[in-house]
Amino acid sequence: MENDAYKEDKILTLSQAELNALKKSILYLKFECEETSSLLYAGSPLINSALYKIFELDDLSNISKGFYAKRNIANEKFILDKKKRYALEQGNEYDPSNDHSFKDYIFPFPER
Repeated sequence: MENDAYKEDKILTLSQAELNALKKSILYLKFECEETSSLLYAGSPLINSALYKIFELDDLSNISKGFYAKRNIANEKFILDKKKRYALEQGNEYDPSNDHSFKDYIFPFPER
């Protein structure tokens, strides 16, 4: 039986500084953290949803939206390299043509 407490929305009050800290930590996790185990969280739809909400509440929302509307080749390469390393660690070969989750990893940037 599912816990209904996980289905209902909650209200949380954060300062702009706290929003910035969360945003920076999520972006670090996605685009700077070298640990391949971070892939578990970097492509999470739940974390992406939280990041989207943070962007919506951010004082610099309009500037952020413009910045993140453009492809970021460096971040795409970073993610591809990390996914290749992870596949090798697991004894597999990474095939980007079969990776349907790439958009989740590259978010908030547009898909390649």
